[in-house]
Amino acid sequence: MGRPKTFDEDAVLDRAIDQFWTTGYHAVSVRDLETSTGVLKGSLYAAFGDKRALFLASLRRYADRSVVDIHGLLAKGSNPRAGLEHYLRVRGKECTGPARTRGCFLANTAAEVAPHDPEVRAVVGQSFAKLADALEPTLREAQKQGLVSRRHDAHALAAHLVVLVQGMSIVGKTEPDSSLLRSSLRFALSLLEPDPSEKSP
Repeated sequence: MGRPKTFDEDAVLDRAIDQFWTTGYHAVSVRDLETSTGVLKGSLYAAFGDKRALFLASLRRYADRSVVDIHGLLAKGSNPRAGLEHYLRVRGKECTGPARTRGCFLANTAAEVAPHDPEVRAVVGQSFAKLADALEPTLREAQKQGLVSRRHDAHALAAHLVVLVQGMSIVGKTEPDSSLLRSSLRFALSLLEPDPSEKSP
């Protein structure tokens, strides 16, 4: 019988996320992971597999956390449209704030690892799709209430917002006060604006 685990896997994954996010996948050593997670290599790999398997588990955990964060931000609005605007403005501030140089873990991985690793590329793609899926119901409800333009399909709008936020996270790493960020955010908000000719059903 194997020895019972003496650590919380989710907590360990959260610490691994921070390490991979800060250092990047290729630069992280086993010693780094032992130090950051507080778990020795043998126990770490017994629970998750090798470094690459731990990285993949960290990516999936990060995507799940991001979906929860999206729902939390959307719920802050007084109505679906206000929730969407709150989400975009918070993400915009993150891309220009003190932590901007860190970027987004998924976007960083898409640039560093995904081009050379099909499995990582698939996980990143699936993660982006999860983020869009989290936004789509609120967009549909806002359209139903006449708060968001119905000129564009909710699925396409959700995908656009995810790509926008990912792009802002990259631009913000080097351009903290970039007019590109401000204009992109304004454009995204304009896409949501209902046309005066549109009426609620």
